[in-house]
Amino acid sequence: MKFISLRWKISGILLITNLLIGVFLIFFVSSQVRQNLGTELIAKGRIIAKDLAHFLVEQIYSEDQAGLNELISGSISYESVEYVLIQKADMTVLADTYNGRVPQLLLDQKIPETDEKATPSLVTLPGETRVFDIWQPVEDGDLGYVRVGIRQDYVRKIIFKTAVRVISTIAVAIILAWLVIIILISKYIIKPLMYLTNSADKISQGTLDQKVSLKTKDEIELLADALERLRESVKIALDRLKKHQKMRM
Repeated sequence: MKFISLRWKISGILLITNLLIGVFLIFFVSSQVRQNLGTELIAKGRIIAKDLAHFLVEQIYSEDQAGLNELISGSISYESVEYVLIQKADMTVLADTYNGRVPQLLLDQKIPETDEKATPSLVTLPGETRVFDIWQPVEDGDLGYVRVGIRQDYVRKIIFKTAVRVISTIAVAIILAWLVIIILISKYIIKPLMYLTNSADKISQGTLDQKVSLKTKDEIELLADALERLRESVKIALDRLKKHQKMRM
């Protein structure tokens, strides 16, 4: 049977254990990042829509298209925002970031549930751009609605970057923890055991002059003490045997 060092056995077991723990942590953290960060980004889209709904009341009431376009133009500067629509209660578009060329797909959308706990509908625009279509009522919908489209690819990109950063941190932490544990095990377990193995081998070969001594304050120290007693016993026995042989001669 092939000899495998205890150091490598322990290292292998620890490595496999750390890898399993790491895989579990990576999947768990990734799922939490996807869930929490995705919810947070959609919540930011709702905040943008709420802010617009608050500041656009007078312009919507007076149907000031120039003022509405000026106010919503700043919102499109957000990388996550695909579009902003201002619609009256009868769904007539008052202002938009499409310069009047609003995709018919958006115009055909029915008013969804505006509960903040509800997940916004996912709409596929021309060009395969997918957005979370967030509706925010203005004056409880009596004046109309503000609609903000949050890009799904932006949400995915941010989630991916965050997940990679978190996973990299976990991986580095696992590697460092493994190295520290291996160093500690090597110092406090492997080296003392190698010392005791060498001492026992010397005793078996008749080298009895080197005292066996270890101060580890654990079972290894007890083993060293037992081996030292064995060395002394063997040495005494050999000395008596030599004296007995001399007397017989």
